[in-house]
Amino acid sequence: MVPYSKIDQPEILALLFPSDRNIPSPCPASAEDISFTSGREGALTYRFYYTDPKAPILFYYPATIGSAASFDALAEQYGKRGMNVFLASYRGCGINSGSPAIATMYADAEKMFPLAVDWLKSKGYTGALFIMGQSLGCLCAIDTVVNNSEAVKGMIIESGIYGTASFLQAIGVSEKQADIAEEEGFNHGQKIAKIKIPTLIFHGAKDRQVAVAEAEKLQAASGARSKQFFVIPGAEHHTVTETGGDLLIQAIKQFADTVCGVNTWRQKRKSYKST
Repeated sequence: MVPYSKIDQPEILALLFPSDRNIPSPCPASAEDISFTSGREGALTYRFYYTDPKAPILFYYPATIGSAASFDALAEQYGKRGMNVFLASYRGCGINSGSPAIATMYADAEKMFPLAVDWLKSKGYTGALFIMGQSLGCLCAIDTVVNNSEAVKGMIIESGIYGTASFLQAIGVSEKQADIAEEEGFNHGQKIAKIKIPTLIFHGAKDRQVAVAEAEKLQAASGARSKQFFVIPGAEHHTVTETGGDLLIQAIKQFADTVCGVNTWRQKRKSYKST
């Protein structure tokens, strides 16, 4: 059986990838659009928002709705906090050609992530790399970390998905068509159990697509020895960042600093002794 063929059905894909997905926008002055090509597939264009070659890099897999323009403003906030942001994209979204599908998302993430890492190195960016996935983007985030854990310092999940069937039913797929075994679906319980790097999970208290209880299962299944879980009051599935605002971005930067050993008690003690 073709991987994810039970999910990649026209009726389901129409719900997973809305027609207005990732509307393109002109590249801002503090960013650069980079096209990556692998094999026979067409190019995929990612957007890199830069601030400092030595600063942490947030490799961000977004939800399948929204626009690059809306993310431009968010990336600016990350930049003010001292983080570079590498925004991934998907087939059939924004300026990218092709048709979106779950199997394609996974395949592209596997091929394009190493190319993006090589590009960053070639441009002199040496900051620690963190993977973040928002909503459906958590599929690629979790898979990328499983396959590239040695290159990644930490993982951040926003509005993450645990069960395949429960999520599909929540977005409108019939119970019969959503009856997909986890081994043929996202299989996040088994995948996240393999991830040992520090993990930070955010979820909306009013999320009607993925209940908080599902997010708690994701947190419980995580194999990370260092993991944090925050429920954002008043936030729905696609409004976690908006509702959390600067405090959420600050929490992500603090998470990155802690993982990298910046502003830890050991560093402060060392600095105190040297004065």
